[in-house]
Amino acid sequence: MRTLRSALMLCIAIALGTPSATYVALPGYAFKTNPTCQRHEPKTKFDKRCDWPRVGFKNFTPPLVTVLGI
Repeated sequence: MRTLRSALMLCIAIALGTPSATYVALPGYAFKTNPTCQRHEPKTKFDKRCDWPRVGFKNFTPPLVTVLGI
């Protein structure tokens, strides 16, 4: 019973850790993309239909991070 529970937990962790096998990192593309998808944006911009992640913040720019050397 314990082995079955451990195997089930491992399968769930693997399933949650891999978003989708169809999205791959290709050279020249800014995001992980589905190579079989017909793009409507250039490969340097995010395409809602073809790129991963599908969720996020539109026009998000991370704040500038400064490192203070003490």
